[in-house]
Amino acid sequence: MKLKAYTFVFLQFASLFAILLTGPLLAYSFHGILLELGGIFFGALAILTMRIGNFNVAPIAKQGGVLITKGVYKYLRHPMYLAQLLAVAGLVADYFSWFRLAVLLLLTITLLFKLRFEEKQLIPHYAGYEAYMKKSWRLIPYIY
Repeated sequence: MKLKAYTFVFLQFASLFAILLTGPLLAYSFHGILLELGGIFFGALAILTMRIGNFNVAPIAKQGGVLITKGVYKYLRHPMYLAQLLAVAGLVADYFSWFRLAVLLLLTITLLFKLRFEEKQLIPHYAGYEAYMKKSWRLIPYIY
C-alpha cells in the first residue's frame, strides 16, 4: 500500500518538475496568468483551510488528522489537486509543446488515480467521510 501511495507522489512531483523545467515559471497571456495565479491562490486557500500540520502529501490517512469539511472543502474534496492542474495548465497553454501536454495529461491521470486511492484510505479512517462524499464534489464542481 505504501509503495503504491509513494508511486503516485513520485509521478505527481516528476510531472510538476517536468513542466516547470521545460519552460518559464510565469505565464505571459492574460488567460495563462489567470489560470496560474488562480491555481496558486486556490492551493494556498486550501492549505490555509486544511492547516499545514493536518495534510499529508502521500495519499495515506494521517494519524491524528482531522477531517476538514469547511471552506473550499465544503464543496471539493481535493482542491489542492485542482489547484495544481489549474496552475500548470496556464503554463502548458502559454508555452505549448506536445511533451508538456503529455506530461500534463500524465499529471491529470496520476491525480485521478491518487484521489481514488486516497478516498479508499479515508473512508475507514474518518467516520463521517462517506457522508461528506455525498455532499461534495471530488475535483470539479458540478462535473466530478
